[in-house]
Amino acid sequence: MLRYLAQFSEWFGPLRVFESITVRSILALFFAFAFSLLAGPKFLRWLRGKRATENMDKDSQTLQDLHAVKKGTPTMGGLLLVGCTLLSALLTCNPENELAMLALGVLAGFAAIGLIDDYWKLKGLGKNRGLSKRQKFIAQCLVTLVVYLLLLAFHEPNQTKLLIPFTKWSQVHPDLGVFGYGAFFLLVMVGSSNAVNLTDGLDGLAAGISVMTILTCLVFAYVCGNEVLCNYFLIPHITQAGELTILCAAMIGAVMGFIWFNAHPAMVFMGDTGSLAIGACIAFVMLSVKQELVLPLAGGVFVLEALSVLLQVISFRTTGKRIFKCAPFHHHLEFSGWHENQVVVRLWIMGAITAALGLLTLKMH
Repeated sequence: MLRYLAQFSEWFGPLRVFESITVRSILALFFAFAFSLLAGPKFLRWLRGKRATENMDKDSQTLQDLHAVKKGTPTMGGLLLVGCTLLSALLTCNPENELAMLALGVLAGFAAIGLIDDYWKLKGLGKNRGLSKRQKFIAQCLVTLVVYLLLLAFHEPNQTKLLIPFTKWSQVHPDLGVFGYGAFFLLVMVGSSNAVNLTDGLDGLAAGISVMTILTCLVFAYVCGNEVLCNYFLIPHITQAGELTILCAAMIGAVMGFIWFNAHPAMVFMGDTGSLAIGACIAFVMLSVKQELVLPLAGGVFVLEALSVLLQVISFRTTGKRIFKCAPFHHHLEFSGWHENQVVVRLWIMGAITAALGLLTLKMH
């Protein structure tokens, strides 16, 4: 709502500063981080009071032994992360920007799916304690479908076109059509959401890599919302994309605040509430700014984690053999003798490199 204060700049000139996306982005990051630190301790006490704690039952006895010390740690920490993001973004974003408001809807929608799954797990509801894979997939598809239809209603002229990395937008931009792009949109949204969810298995791992990936999203959103920069980098100008910069900044601040409590040894786990929401919001931003094909590079560690699970399942079902000692990939590294902190920090390094490579594509058109 700070954007409204700029209307009174005629009476008090310094209020004009709230027209700036850069200023509001910095404030969004600061607010979200501060909210997380202030609310975190009380939130953790509330989770412990509700006995919303992880039981750490695993399919693998080795994995269960490795993580035995984590038993009793509060989960559903994603509520803190998503709540602080929403509050900060609502304070700093322009509420008249349809793209930013839809992005907040994506964050809240996928967080709701994760919250139901986390709650059911805690209460032992559902056949498999929590939402089944089918139920979760259907719910993700329904939310994505609603989001896609609303996005089409904005009548963005390039919505169904793809920007191919390392090519010129003015020359190469295949149009997949409403249905073709819709299927692609669904694949990216659901795939990204579940990839972050699979990565969330060690203290600080998914959160740390998310910060780097979201930072890449922030840069792309800022550039795509600025017509001068778009002309320089030869990429399409998305008129409402600038406000997504503020949302990304709020997410970074909230995730950084969450890491304060999630760093090893974790005082709280993210749960599906946070991981599904972060993954979906990252995907939505990159889809909105026409950088869909850069996302697998920028979020390379998330892709690696998801592929490790997919390859493991395919290999075991077809040959009866496992490629990895345990999937996702971070557990394979644990089984290979790496300490949890080694795994997390080294995958953070990989995440920083892939995020930088994603940004490098800006100059490759």
